[in-house]
Amino acid sequence: MDIIENKKKLADILKRAKSTAKPDKCIMCNEPQTSFCNSHLIPQMVLKTIADEGKLLHPNAIIGIEILDIEKGINNAGTFHFICRKCDSELFQDYENPNKMKTYPTDIMMAEIALKNVLLMLSKRNEEKEIFNIVQNEMNGFENKEILDEIQGLDTQEYLDELDLYKQIIKNNSTGCFQILYWKKLPYVVPLAAQSPIAVYKDMNRDIINDLYDTNPDCRMQNLHLCVFPIENETIVLLFYHKRDKNYRRLRHQFNSSSDEQCLRFINYLIFAYTEHYFFAKSIRDKIEFDENMIKLSKESNRNPNFGFMDFQDLFTEYIPVSMNDIPNFLSDEYSLQKAES
Repeated sequence: MDIIENKKKLADILKRAKSTAKPDKCIMCNEPQTSFCNSHLIPQMVLKTIADEGKLLHPNAIIGIEILDIEKGINNAGTFHFICRKCDSELFQDYENPNKMKTYPTDIMMAEIALKNVLLMLSKRNEEKEIFNIVQNEMNGFENKEILDEIQGLDTQEYLDELDLYKQIIKNNSTGCFQILYWKKLPYVVPLAAQSPIAVYKDMNRDIINDLYDTNPDCRMQNLHLCVFPIENETIVLLFYHKRDKNYRRLRHQFNSSSDEQCLRFINYLIFAYTEHYFFAKSIRDKIEFDENMIKLSKESNRNPNFGFMDFQDLFTEYIPVSMNDIPNFLSDEYSLQKAES
């Protein structure tokens, strides 16, 4: 197949989907909009810390799909277009402040992070819906698209509920809303930056947290919020959840009884096992792109191989999922780009 031609086709579908997925109004202030802010999920000051001549590597580098771009410029790294410029500049002033970012997080800071995560996911769901419509209308790509639409609708409603939850925390300046699993200021710069909501499947002991295969519409997925922010000559690592999400209480106890090294290993694993919302420095490309376990993990879905699609051979072989100890821990000082001045 012609890689260049397929890249063009994919780019065309994505461009059309992004265009039709944009709402008419800003979801935060409800004001009509003709254009939306180029919002960054991960703050630009964080991305600049690990960029090489303004460039970063995308998770596509691990998966190895040739029709997908693996390099991103800072201006286009992890961006979405879903809220107006005014809201984007006003809503995230606490956690996007470099001085406040280095301090122990307040409820407002965590609410801002969670709000930004939810906005990204709503934007993605809108775009995915348009992509699926294009694929269905032009290629008849789905046999039971109504099931896919129903699942997407449930996801969207959950995110809208979370959006309202975090908006109210910020509006009311509420306290005591979140539980911090882990916060650490590392005295070195790690070679990756990440920010993402994560519905974790299993905890450190491989006990189920979220039953991702429960089709009951009343079963709500519970999210952790993960941040890895290299900034200046340090790195902030933060993992937290809203206190209503009680499924994570057991994991909190596991973190409390684990060493820093174990906690960082598990967080490092969460990044590569559960999310694509991270970027890494070009200096560690070989360590990520050619590590067999990293490649294997990038193709797992909830500890199943082949992105979760079972084939005939899988029925007769036992698959051993990648564990947190099987991959390099890029949050350790072994892979640091620079250390803090003493």
